[in-house]
Amino acid sequence: MDHMQYSALAQRRFTLANDPNLHNVAASGLRQPMTVLRNQPQQYTRGAFLNDSLGAGRAGRTPKLSRRTSMYVGNLQPTNQQGGGGGGLGGQIKDIRPIRDKPFQVDSIDIIYTYAKEKLGFQGELKDFKINTSKDYFTLFKLVYQRLDHGKDITKIDEIATALRELRYPFANDITKSMLQAVGSVQSWPHLLGAMRWLVEFVATLESIEDQDDEVEEGGFNPDSAFFKYATTAYNLFLNGDDDYSDALDEFDAAYDQSNADIIAKNAEVQKEVDELEKQLNEMNEDPLTVAQNENKTLRSDMNKFNAYTKHLEDKIIKLKDYIIKLEEEHKGIEIELAKVEEEKAEIQQKVDSQPISPDDVERMHKESEQITNNRNAIATKAKELAKLQWEKGLDLEKRIADIEKLIQYYNTSLYRVGLLPSSAQYADGKDYELSLDVNADRIDKIISLDLRNYVRTKLSEVREKFNSEYDKIQEQITLISEEIHRLSDDNADKEIDLNTLEDNKNILARQFDESEQNEIDTLAKRCTSFEQRISQLRSEGAAVYLEWKQKSQEIQIQYDHCIHEYNAVQEAAYNEFMMIKNDQLRKLQHISNVLTDLKKFSEACS
Repeated sequence: MDHMQYSALAQRRFTLANDPNLHNVAASGLRQPMTVLRNQPQQYTRGAFLNDSLGAGRAGRTPKLSRRTSMYVGNLQPTNQQGGGGGGLGGQIKDIRPIRDKPFQVDSIDIIYTYAKEKLGFQGELKDFKINTSKDYFTLFKLVYQRLDHGKDITKIDEIATALRELRYPFANDITKSMLQAVGSVQSWPHLLGAMRWLVEFVATLESIEDQDDEVEEGGFNPDSAFFKYATTAYNLFLNGDDDYSDALDEFDAAYDQSNADIIAKNAEVQKEVDELEKQLNEMNEDPLTVAQNENKTLRSDMNKFNAYTKHLEDKIIKLKDYIIKLEEEHKGIEIELAKVEEEKAEIQQKVDSQPISPDDVERMHKESEQITNNRNAIATKAKELAKLQWEKGLDLEKRIADIEKLIQYYNTSLYRVGLLPSSAQYADGKDYELSLDVNADRIDKIISLDLRNYVRTKLSEVREKFNSEYDKIQEQITLISEEIHRLSDDNADKEIDLNTLEDNKNILARQFDESEQNEIDTLAKRCTSFEQRISQLRSEGAAVYLEWKQKSQEIQIQYDHCIHEYNAVQEAAYNEFMMIKNDQLRKLQHISNVLTDLKKFSEACS
């Protein structure tokens, strides 16, 4: 790798290390790197861990991440914050991870153990993996930290807190020197274990990114190179006078599609997982009682269907048993006839043997025998064809019966909606209008349990008449409400006339007061005052009565409009539903009659 490529990768790693989103993901407990690491094959030899034997491995083999990130930690500068922020994340941050829970600690140790076994050469069992002492913790931290920057080392355990701050660990302020001196204590161990888990996941994430960069550099898809190749090819075609670049463009698109195939596949898998999680969330948000009731209804429906299917199979088994018995009897009869034929053959053979036979007779008998054999084969072939035809007709008959059963089920469901089922329904009048099919009936008119033309159609006509009667009653109620509104309007008009009369009287008295003599002024003034008070009282009473009746009129008008609207909606909905159900039922009845006619013709044809 030349200097420019190395600088670009170093700059990219520095950007990733300073990305707050990456640190937040690591702080929340990143598990994807561990999944990647568990799926990688082990390529390390047996060796010790947390002892001097790893020194040779560290001195003789530089980790790939350390080789390629020699300036990594040096480029990270701690951010100066008031109150001691955790690596540039701003302020004191509380660790929301359940670091004191036993399952979390067990899971963290498993993650660290997996990384140490696959990346650091630890060959022992999980029970032998101990890092709850200051020495072991410092050794493991140093090994993992050196995979970030092999050129920079930590020499004592007190430098761990500083290293975590340089790495922007979100909860670096929770790590103190006293904790590092007592790693196994109850107060120190959860925080230090959480920090070690974060460091391992952080390093594993960067290593997975480096692996992806290596795949691109070692012969993977390069967008710039592909586009340059396409531009060169297209320009050469242009210089040669060819304006068709479709082949080069198809090659360019194919290269991009091939490079994005893995990403598209991963996106599809992630989308599938998201859909499954959303489905689980919706199921969890549903009312358990409603879900259980729906499942109960589904199971009951499936049980009824299964029972019906079982009954159908049992009837079919009985028919097949009867058919087998009949075939056995026929077989016995054929065996008896065969024995008789054998006896007759022996007698004829004996007669033939006792008689002189010429060559012409032998040839004639051979021809007759061949003709008889051919006739028997033709009869057997025709019998097989008839059996096959019978089987196909039987399957067709079962299919038609299944279709009729679906129609009958839809008919019964519609009756539930109308109010004709069950017998205790509103319009059933204690009678059962449920339709059923009996395929084992001995007569055609008994296949359907009810008389569709005379019984069911008559009842549907009665229900229609009841709907019309209810419609007339609602119309009468609307008429009464209209009459009440007109009456209230007339009363309101009378009150307005009285009010106008009082106003006229007031005006007359005022004119009389102006024309009368001075000696009657005081008397008239008193009377006028009295009249004015009376007029004011009557006006206020009239205004109150007017407002009251006006409000009542408005309320009645609103109620009337609301009733009209509801009535129209109910009338239209009821009429539409009734006509839809009626039309559906008539079509189904006609279809059922046609199917029954076809079945009758088919039965007569089969017989």
